[in-house]
Amino acid sequence: MRDEVSEQLVLKIVDELARVRKSLGLSHEALAEKTGLTRPAISFIESHKRTPTIATCLKMAKALDVRLADIIDKFE
Repeated sequence: MRDEVSEQLVLKIVDELARVRKSLGLSHEALAEKTGLTRPAISFIESHKRTPTIATCLKMAKALDVRLADIIDKFE
């Protein structure tokens, strides 16, 4: 059973993480190095071809020096 509200929240989180990455001038490669993810994984996540787990979102947020909770709060 799909939960469309949760799916939409994840998409918004991913979009915000991508916005922060770009505002910091980080490439997919640089974020991959900071998170331990691969560059293609970052690309697939940001293009909504892959849905990240909460743990992956947390890794990305930490690497970007933002609190995942603050991002989630924006969309409540």
